Amino acid sequence: MFGLLLRRYRCQRCGSVVVVGPRGLLRRRLYSAGAVALALALYGLAALPPAEVRRRVSPLRIVGVTAAAGWASLRRWSRAVCAGRLFPVVRQLPADATLRQVAARAATTLAAYAPSSGGLAVESAAFLGASM
Repeated sequence: MFGLLLRRYRCQRCGSVVVVGPRGLLRRRLYSAGAVALALALYGLAALPPAEVRRRVSPLRIVGVTAAAGWASLRRWSRAVCAGRLFPVVRQLPADATLRQVAARAATTLAAYAPSSGGLAVESAAFLGASM
């Protein structure tokens, strides 16, 4: 694990503070925007089980007994996309949409934001698009 130094700037007029960091960071998330988008693409488009998505995306190799069967973060990220909190550019799906459908919509939308995504797999394009 490592830490990042973020810059904070205070407005001289109103006193509000703006925090500036590297592109691709998600507020209050352990994973970057690219990693979350990749996980959503693998879950929603490639239809991989959550445990396999975790194995491919997470750098943490030791997990608890409960986490071995799935990945709670994947469900949380999908719900956050539904609520418009994680990636606001993703259009809302009907209320009866499954979390896998939400993940697929998020991945394809983020892939559309990738620069010159011609020839890239959708998973790679989603990773790049989320980081923009």
